Amino acid sequence: MTTLDTRTERALHRTPVAAPERPVGHTTGWWGMVLFICTEAMTFAAFLASYFYLRFDHGGPWPPAADKPPHLFFPSIGTGVIVASCVTMSMAVHAAPKGRRVLQWVTLLVTMLGGCVYVAFECIDYTQEMPSTLATKDAYGSLFYIISGLHLVHVVLGLFMLIGLIVSTWLGRIGAKRPEPVAIVSLYWYFLAVLAVCIYGTVYISPYLS
Repeated sequence: MTTLDTRTERALHRTPVAAPERPVGHTTGWWGMVLFICTEAMTFAAFLASYFYLRFDHGGPWPPAADKPPHLFFPSIGTGVIVASCVTMSMAVHAAPKGRRVLQWVTLLVTMLGGCVYVAFECIDYTQEMPSTLATKDAYGSLFYIISGLHLVHVVLGLFMLIGLIVSTWLGRIGAKRPEPVAIVSLYWYFLAVLAVCIYGTVYISPYLS
């Protein structure tokens, strides 16, 4: 009986244990972010379409004579910075599954600083646009501040997401075993950069092309 029990125990030790399967495909969080981005993209598309519709329906000079053309210096630098920050965001995405914690933390921090520069430069631009262009003055002013301001709010939301990633990376909660949050936030950040280029071309450049 003892011999049988010993053989059974050895057989159990030799039996391979199936490793837990990792989920295949994207997570629900990833699909949720994609759905959110699609919803926001349609919202901005409606505002940008409204901008061009009112511009061509206006018939006269655009911006209207009572308004000045938008300043380009700070918006140009800010747009370039947020587009460039996508490079460090991509580096963080590639560093996370490899467990390169320091690189992941640094690249996320640099990405966040790029977003802060964009927010600061947009706020400086607002001080230059006022008081010649106001949201309550005419349709041009309303669309100018609604489009750029709504995007600014989304960038601030992205900054809070990055802060969460930075803190979680520092605490070791995000990395090789759990890299998905970095990839999810990166989708949102890339969306903000593409949107910044579209807004820059529409709100800041197109008035000089009329």
